[in-house]
Amino acid sequence: MNHWARSGWVGWCVALAAFWQASGVQAREPLVADAQLAAAVEAALQPGLIGETRVAVCVLDGGTGEVLLATDNAAEPFTPASNMKLLTSAATLDLYGPDHVLRTDFRAGDGTLIVVAGGDPAFGDPAIAEAAGQTPMTPFRALAQALHQRGGPTTFPGGVIVVDAVFDEQLVHPNWHPANLLHWYGAPVAGVSFNDNCVDVTFVPTEPGQPAELELVPPAGGFKFVGEALTVSDKDAHAPELAKRPGETVFIVGGAVARRGGPYSKPVDDPRRYLGEVLMAELPQHGIEVDGPVRVVTQLDGVDERPVLATHVSALTDVLGRVNTNSQNMMAEALAKLNGRAHLEAHGVDAPRGSWEAGAAAAEAFLQRIGIDTAVLVADDGSGLSRENRLSATIITELLLHMRNEHEHGKAFVDSMAISGVRGSVRNRLKDLEGKVYAKTGTIRGVSALSGYLFHHSGRVVVFSILHNGIEGSPAPYRRQQDDAVRAMAKWLDTRANAAPETRLERPAP
Repeated sequence: MNHWARSGWVGWCVALAAFWQASGVQAREPLVADAQLAAAVEAALQPGLIGETRVAVCVLDGGTGEVLLATDNAAEPFTPASNMKLLTSAATLDLYGPDHVLRTDFRAGDGTLIVVAGGDPAFGDPAIAEAAGQTPMTPFRALAQALHQRGGPTTFPGGVIVVDAVFDEQLVHPNWHPANLLHWYGAPVAGVSFNDNCVDVTFVPTEPGQPAELELVPPAGGFKFVGEALTVSDKDAHAPELAKRPGETVFIVGGAVARRGGPYSKPVDDPRRYLGEVLMAELPQHGIEVDGPVRVVTQLDGVDERPVLATHVSALTDVLGRVNTNSQNMMAEALAKLNGRAHLEAHGVDAPRGSWEAGAAAAEAFLQRIGIDTAVLVADDGSGLSRENRLSATIITELLLHMRNEHEHGKAFVDSMAISGVRGSVRNRLKDLEGKVYAKTGTIRGVSALSGYLFHHSGRVVVFSILHNGIEGSPAPYRRQQDDAVRAMAKWLDTRANAAPETRLERPAP
């Protein structure tokens, strides 16, 4: 279906207005579609649509909210891929605010080390640790130092108990493809986390014909490796092989390597047990003895009365940055469950536990509260990995507009996004518009998306969403089309540079 009218721009605008009226979607009146902008964006997006590929576009004036361009399917449900993270993160900011911190408490109890989950997905995250001049293992050293400074206990013969009462027992989403669970982007979600719930592997060559060494983060912790990668000369080398056994935290190594390579990340199966096993292996390196089993429970009588030995905290803004700048799936899912927990608590549920179902209710309630129609919304998960999610280009742009212009935490939301030519998932895109596009990408099989803000040097801003569905083959050509469409918007703004700039929130500094 061709979503661009061919019978003249007046007729196109009339038809578009009629569509909006018939759809029942709340739109500003009068509906304005800029013919010059529409022609330029069409020229960028229309060529090369193959087979069943569809594209939906909505562009709003970032100051007035005026509709500048909307294809006739802009209000229809599309699979958003990681553009779903925009809704998840916006709802999180609305519920918790940017100053919120996520806690993991370590308590003492009858010879056991008790870990009390707080829903923090950033414990030991490599990117956050590196930004702070640390490593993923730093929190364990800090925990050991805190225990020594307290004067004990420094021995835990009863092992480790991990208490996860913050989230439900569903660690992986039922609508994620089983193949996704073998890769870092399908890592499980729990109330405690470590190292993005993955094991990181770096291959280090030794002598030709000998097995390559494996540098692991963490060095140990309830996982196993089988197989080996041989060290070879450059001419015989090929990519190292790292696979995962389904349903087991067992990794299979192979290949032939000549140079250091990695790190490669593979998910564990149960983040709660994983953290406990890593504690068992790592704390003795710092003078804290931990013996006995690792137990995972959903409640523990009197746990809140146990003395706190140490607390690890993560800033919510750091998590939001990883979600929207780097498109970190597991963290987005943790936010979705945190949203669900807050939603249940607000509705009087006793001892609420976050779930994907409750997270969906929280997302819908948030959109409705800010006046966005949710008729086509399906919030199946928080990251966009599920193919059952549905958003429209209209919903996304309305959400982006509200967060920037009206929401009290709008600056934190915009700050969390990737920046063209600078950072995150658009670091290598739109370099000719470096620092001017704050956007969220999205890619799963058959889907590519780009939504965000274009900040023009004149002070004007456009809010846009471009959703491709039904892609056959590589999404790369469609990413290039999306970038060309954003460039067309920038050139259109160039022609209006002398117009009065809008005076909303200024573009944040990278």
